[in-house]
Amino acid sequence: MSSLLADLLVPALLIAVNPVPILVAVTLLMSDRGRRSEAVFVATLAAVMLADGLLTLFLLGEAGSSAQQSAATGGAVLQLVFGLGFLAIAVVQWRSDPTKAETPGWMRLMDRAGLGAGVVLGVSLTNYALLTAGTTKILDSHLASSEEVAALVFFVIMALSTVIAPLVLYLVRHAWAEEQLGRLKGWLMLHNRTLLIAVFGAMGLLFTAQGIGNLLH
Repeated sequence: MSSLLADLLVPALLIAVNPVPILVAVTLLMSDRGRRSEAVFVATLAAVMLADGLLTLFLLGEAGSSAQQSAATGGAVLQLVFGLGFLAIAVVQWRSDPTKAETPGWMRLMDRAGLGAGVVLGVSLTNYALLTAGTTKILDSHLASSEEVAALVFFVIMALSTVIAPLVLYLVRHAWAEEQLGRLKGWLMLHNRTLLIAVFGAMGLLFTAQGIGNLLH
């Protein structure tokens, strides 16, 4: 069991250090329903990862290789769709005219979307490739069902640790966090276009490459 947990640290930490979900978590705290939206975002990420992991362990794991291959293909297609969508957003931002500092449209959209923004972002920002890598390691360990579930929970907690941290910090040091969020919001307003091009471009390239790679695998 201990060797499995050590093996799970690599994909879990790779998910944890991804700056995009961390930035989203911080940005959600700036919205009108900041704490609730961030909590929904974290809960959605956890629910998607746990559901995917349990499905792999207890349904696909007992099914034939053809079922596992079909699930992997579906995940790859989903990654490819998200990747192309992110690239499209980056291209739209690149072709748009720079504007003076004002509240970006995506910030206003997040305010209007409320808790729904946390759900949509949680589903779209789940790293399905690294999640599959983690659950495959658990499946290949051939442990008892209870130990597999414990390993999956450990993997999810480690992967989401950096996304949970902003919410915990906000709750523990509310006044300080509010001041820092105000400064960050001003910086985002000044560099909104460049940031969106970089973030969505990088995410688009990564998801597209992973999707194509998994389809060809």
